[in-house]
Amino acid sequence: MLGEAGAAEAAAWLACNAASLRPPTVVAREAPPYPESARLAGAEGYVEVAFTVLRDGHVGWLRIVAAEPSGFFEAAALDGVRAWRFEPARQDGQPVECRIQTRLRFTLTDTVAVRPDPRAAPAVRPAPVYPESARIAGLEGYVEVAFEVDDQGRVRDPEVTLAMPRGEFETAALATVRAWRFTADEAAPGTQTRRFEFSLPDSYPRPPAATLLAAAPLPVEACTQRIGGRVKLEVDTDADGRITAARILEATPAGLFDAAALSIARNSRMAPAFQNGVPMAATALLTLRFEPDAARCPGEDADDPPGRPGRGSAAPTFSGLR
Repeated sequence: MLGEAGAAEAAAWLACNAASLRPPTVVAREAPPYPESARLAGAEGYVEVAFTVLRDGHVGWLRIVAAEPSGFFEAAALDGVRAWRFEPARQDGQPVECRIQTRLRFTLTDTVAVRPDPRAAPAVRPAPVYPESARIAGLEGYVEVAFEVDDQGRVRDPEVTLAMPRGEFETAALATVRAWRFTADEAAPGTQTRRFEFSLPDSYPRPPAATLLAAAPLPVEACTQRIGGRVKLEVDTDADGRITAARILEATPAGLFDAAALSIARNSRMAPAFQNGVPMAATALLTLRFEPDAARCPGEDADDPPGRPGRGSAAPTFSGLR
């Protein structure tokens, strides 16, 4: 538990995106491994983490803000973030400590084989077909599809929410999910997400990398009036997955979260696409979801529950992916 002195100290740290700072830059930020217990249980979710970047670039104060579902991913998130390293923030040329809040997502992955094993039993919900032109070009990437399942087990409103690179992998994943069927026991309210990794058989083994999001000020109007929303972006990335440009494709509500979404994109990093085993620059799809109940409103200190308006004028921050 964080004591009263610790809470006061945490509240006193400047936000890393404060206008007076040159924000910290990532030196090493690996995604934490997927907990085996969560994998066996078929659990997916996220962990919202607040932490400070110290003057030497190490992670200092660290705390879980929210986790869904509870009890699966918190330890992995804490261990992963503790190992991150940064070039520290600077104020007037001098390194300073600052605080960040960000979200780590844990999503189960299906690997898409170029040629399915003919000896394997037919899958209840088959994986997408690897696009032939992508195979010939030596292209590898990934796609996430969000969808709902109705009480008859049919997929409703499937939508690609993350894709690297854009193009044929999106088409293949979406067509496959549309054809899936679930049993009555599997039908559940809410949105499900499935990630597909398109990997060639002779590629060098590598664990799936996560999209690592920055944080940005949440509009005060959204925080105080409890307004949620999302922004879908098309982004250009370099061979290391750093986002170099972003364009808004859709936004709900229109205009409210645009500035926050673009700010998050500018400082975020995606797992890159590969061609012939080499990471490549590409154009990708990225969907950000904003939930004011998971963010801090102005004036809340470090031990206040998120979403409660408080005194002062510190900008609320939030980042989310869907």
